[in-house]
Amino acid sequence: MKNNIFTQELINKFHFFGLESSILKKIISLGWPAIVGMMTQTAINTIDLIMVGRLPENLAVPGSAAIMSSVILLWGFGGFLSSISVGTQTICARRFSQKQFKKTGQVLLNSIVVSIIASIIITGFSLSQLTKLFTFLAANNTEQEMGIAFSRIRLLGLFSMALMASYKSFYDGIGKVKVHMIIAIIMFFINILFDYLLIFGFSLGKLTIKPMNIIGAAWGSVISSYSGLLLIIIWTHLNKDKNKYKIYKMKNLNIRIAKSIAKLSFWSGIATVALMTGFAFFKYIVSMVDQQSGSLSLNSSASSLITHVMMLIFMSAFAFGISTATLVSQSIGAGKNKLAAKYCYQSTFFGVFFMGTLGLIIVLFPEPVLRIFLPNDLKQADNLKDAVISLAIPSMKITAGLLSPFATAGLILTQALYGAGQTKYIMFVELILHFFCLVPLAWLLAIIFKLGLIGCWLAAIIYAFLLTCATAYKFIKREWMHNNL
Repeated sequence: MKNNIFTQELINKFHFFGLESSILKKIISLGWPAIVGMMTQTAINTIDLIMVGRLPENLAVPGSAAIMSSVILLWGFGGFLSSISVGTQTICARRFSQKQFKKTGQVLLNSIVVSIIASIIITGFSLSQLTKLFTFLAANNTEQEMGIAFSRIRLLGLFSMALMASYKSFYDGIGKVKVHMIIAIIMFFINILFDYLLIFGFSLGKLTIKPMNIIGAAWGSVISSYSGLLLIIIWTHLNKDKNKYKIYKMKNLNIRIAKSIAKLSFWSGIATVALMTGFAFFKYIVSMVDQQSGSLSLNSSASSLITHVMMLIFMSAFAFGISTATLVSQSIGAGKNKLAAKYCYQSTFFGVFFMGTLGLIIVLFPEPVLRIFLPNDLKQADNLKDAVISLAIPSMKITAGLLSPFATAGLILTQALYGAGQTKYIMFVELILHFFCLVPLAWLLAIIFKLGLIGCWLAAIIYAFLLTCATAYKFIKREWMHNNL
């Protein structure tokens, strides 16, 4: 039996500011497929925004704002369900590093069962509360109507989202991050195809589909999501994985294991709900800025663009964090705590440098980046689109320049601590920072001090800085070095 390469300590060819070549090689080998997978999966929402942005401005501007509100709901409910990945990945990584392969497969089956039950309950609840939630998220009636119609369809994808999280975290935990990357790329192209056909309409022989506008974007995303789930289920039935992990044996069902997964994941789920509730209030404050200025959904649309641009940074950092969580968890499982600490430190250092450079590029060229989402229409004057871009540029510059390094460090350290089983600590940190920092500070700066959209994003930068401080403190104390899962 070959040793797990991720828990081997190799001779280093060079050192640079504490970085070691052998460690970096492992981080990057896991990190780049995770980044590609996360970016292509995130691009499903981004493609929705890009294509809706090519509609006439009376649909594009409120539609862009409506998509952002919908994404907050999707990340809130879907993020709670997807937190199953934290418990699944952590325990799978431990069992895999201990070479207990059938027990690793057993973890996945129990994770799937938990995901199915939870997703049915959460989907029903989210649909029943949709109108009330959108009344809070969007002050503009047009944005509300478009957002409710869009979200009603997107939320049907919560089931596939939850199950995909179980399967993805299994493969991430055993170090096969390329599995999700390949499937995410296929999902990306499926989403582009159906978004284009359904948003703008098409005719093929006697079949004619009329343009569905923003609704078409919702259906394109849902079709893509279920296609990806089908593909990854098929993947688990390939002989190599089927025979090694024995995933679908009914005797693998174990209430104790299911509870362990749910317990570890629950705190992460609460942290995600806190995160998205905080951003829901953040979105509400942005809509209040629109009301104060009488600018319809211009600030909301601008904030949506900034968020989607910054997702390039956030999801890349999140992917590095997931890879780091695998490396940390496998190292602790193998009894190599010092190696786990090295992975955490060096992944954070490398991620901040890499994402900070990307943020600097956005600072230097904000308008071309933003125009990807709201391009000029040569056939007509786009006064609303131009107004949104003008509003977004100042906030985009400070956000890309300052939020990028802090968010990267905070996200990587957060995921590393998840890999070490410190889910409850992260939950408390997120609760405190969102409800005692991000939300009140955004209100104070944007509404009371009348800084508008810039005030909201300044609050987000301060939140990211404090998240980095809180997670770095926990990491430095090293109380997380244990192996009791």
